[in-house]
Amino acid sequence: MTTSDLVNNFVSQFNKPFDLNMISNMIDREPEGVREVLNVLLTAERIRLVDPEQGIYVRNNRFSARVGYNQKGNWTFDPMEASALLDVIESGEYRSIRAIAKVIGRSHQWVFVYLEALASIGCIGMEGKSYVVKSRERVREIGRHIDAGILGRIRPKKSEEEKLRIAEEIERKRQLRLAREAAKEQALKDKLIAQAWFEYRESKWFWRIKFETFLKRKGLE
Repeated sequence: MTTSDLVNNFVSQFNKPFDLNMISNMIDREPEGVREVLNVLLTAERIRLVDPEQGIYVRNNRFSARVGYNQKGNWTFDPMEASALLDVIESGEYRSIRAIAKVIGRSHQWVFVYLEALASIGCIGMEGKSYVVKSRERVREIGRHIDAGILGRIRPKKSEEEKLRIAEEIERKRQLRLAREAAKEQALKDKLIAQAWFEYRESKWFWRIKFETFLKRKGLE
């Protein structure tokens, strides 16, 4: 199967947040190739980039609109744990899910799901690039209403200059990857040609045909 097929199958079945390294490891493909497919899925609005700094994606419409109280998919929310998460956010300036997860001792997925649920009931927001506590009044309602994708919407919008810089960096990395692949392919071809030369010298064709013709017959033209 192609990288595109594998990524599409993964995305269609995986309901939890994921990042580039996770999906690359699970389908055993190079990150740069996976990134290109994810960019296509982003354009097609099949997935969303909910945390640009950490590169965390979710599939669109991964949960139904009706969510039971205190639960989302297979998640059951605990107001006490939600309060502990708010305490951590209030204790410092946290710009990423990774940083919060490290302090609270939870997985990135757990922090993402709880942040999304808390943002959905107005308990957290963002000031600049940092998460902040806005209110604790509705903590006990966590899970009653989930606004999928809200974490991406509460982030400050990127300027056109920043968007251009990101696009240029993506293109630069793509060109580097293509150059590496081309160099690797050329090195392999050179090796095969060298091996073919020794084979040609020892074969009956050495006195009958040119080396270029011998290469064509081996598909190395």
